[in-house]
Amino acid sequence: MPEVTIDKKLIKSILHSMTGRYLVYAVQLLSMMILARMFSPETFGIFAIIQVFSVFFALVSEMGFGPALVNEAKIPKEMRDGIYSFTWILGVFVSIIFFAASPLISWFYNNEIYQYLVIPVAISIIFNTAIIVPLASFNRDKKFISIARCEAIAEVISIVVVLVSLYYLEPIWALSLKPLTVAFIKYILVVLGSKNTEIGMPWFGKELSHTYKILAFSKHQAGFNFLNYFSRNLDNILVGKYLGTVSLGIYDKAYQLMRYPLLLLTFAMSPAIQPVMMELKNDLYKFETLHNKFIIVISIIGLFVGVVICFLSEEIVYILLGEQWYGVTPLLEILSVSIPIQIVMSTSGGFYQAAGRTDLMLKCGLFAFCTNVTGIVIGVLMNDLELLSWAIVFSSFVNYIQCYYIMGKYLLPSGAWHTLKRILTTLIGVALMFFMVVK
Repeated sequence: MPEVTIDKKLIKSILHSMTGRYLVYAVQLLSMMILARMFSPETFGIFAIIQVFSVFFALVSEMGFGPALVNEAKIPKEMRDGIYSFTWILGVFVSIIFFAASPLISWFYNNEIYQYLVIPVAISIIFNTAIIVPLASFNRDKKFISIARCEAIAEVISIVVVLVSLYYLEPIWALSLKPLTVAFIKYILVVLGSKNTEIGMPWFGKELSHTYKILAFSKHQAGFNFLNYFSRNLDNILVGKYLGTVSLGIYDKAYQLMRYPLLLLTFAMSPAIQPVMMELKNDLYKFETLHNKFIIVISIIGLFVGVVICFLSEEIVYILLGEQWYGVTPLLEILSVSIPIQIVMSTSGGFYQAAGRTDLMLKCGLFAFCTNVTGIVIGVLMNDLELLSWAIVFSSFVNYIQCYYIMGKYLLPSGAWHTLKRILTTLIGVALMFFMVVK
C-alpha cells in the first residue's frame, strides 16, 4: 500500500481519535474543576489511595487483552463470545480478591475506612473488565468518537450522582460513587453500541479456549502494564503512607495537571496509531519513515506545551483548582519539565504494538520500573515533595533515552543512533527548561 495512503489514514485516524478524546477530557476537566471546589485535599487524598489500588487490580483483570484483540486479524463469533465470557469471570474473580485485600490496605494506612471504600470501587472493576471486548471492537473499527461519546455521557452522569449524593452522604462516600457510576454507564453504552461494529455485540459463550490464542501477544502487554503501574503509582502509595493524605492530595493533583497535556495529545492519539501502523509492520522502512515524521512534529508540540505550563503554573492552579490548592504550584512547575519527554514517549507503545513487539515494550517497562522506583524511594525517604518531583523528571529523562535506544536497535532498520538523533531536540529543550526552573 502506498506510503501516502498510510500517511493520510494515520492523520485521519489521529484526528478522529483526538476529536473524541477532547470531548471526554473537556468533560473530565469540568468535573475536576467542580469537584476540587466541593472536596478538600484531605478527602481527595483518602480517595486517591483506594484509586491507586483499584488501578492495579483493573490492570490485572485487563491482562493486555484490548491491544491483543485490536491486533488480531480476524475475530470469529465463537472467539468473541468466549473471550467476553472469560472477561466477566476474570472481573468477578479480581474484584473479590480486591475486596479480600481491603483489611491489608486498612492496616497499611491505619484507617478502617478503606475496608468499606473498596466496595464500590471493586464493583466498578467488574464492568471495566467486561467492557474489554466491545471496546476493542470500537477501536478496531476506529470509532473513536463513538467511544468518546459514551465516556462523556458516563462522566456527566457521574458528576450529577456525586453532587446529589452529597446531600445524603458524607463527602468521601459521595466521591466513592464516581468510578462505579462511570464504569457502569460506560459499559451499558459501549455494549449496546458494539452491535454496529464489524465483529458485533458480544454475548456469553462456552468456548473459553479461544483466550489462549491471544495470550502470546497479551502476556508481554500485561507484563508491561504491571511494571508501568508500579512505576507510575508507587509514589502515591508511599506518599499516602509516609507523608499523609493532605500531601498526597496536593501531589496527586499536581501530577494530574501535569498529565493533562499527555491526555490531550498523545493519549488521544495512541488508540489511532496501532490499527493504522500495523498495516506497515511487514515493511519496516516505511514504518520507520512515518514514525520519524510523527516524532518530529510531536516533539515540537511537546516542548511548546511544557514551556507554557512551566511559566503559567500558578495561573493554571488558581483557575482549575482554586485557592485552597496553592501548594500544587511549585510541584507543577517542576513536573512540567518532564512534559515534553512524556508526551513523545507515551506514543511509543502504539508503534511497538503495531509492529507486534510487545516484548520490547516489556523490556522498556522493566528498565523504567527500576529507575522510577529508585527515584520515588529517595524522594519519599527525604520527606520532600519537591525532591520527589525532580526524581520523576530525572527518571523520565533516562527512560526516554532507553526507550528509543531499544526501538532503534531492535525494531527500526536504521539503527539506534539514527533514532536517538530524532529525539535530540526534545532532550536539549528539556535540559534548558531544567535550568530555567532551578535558577
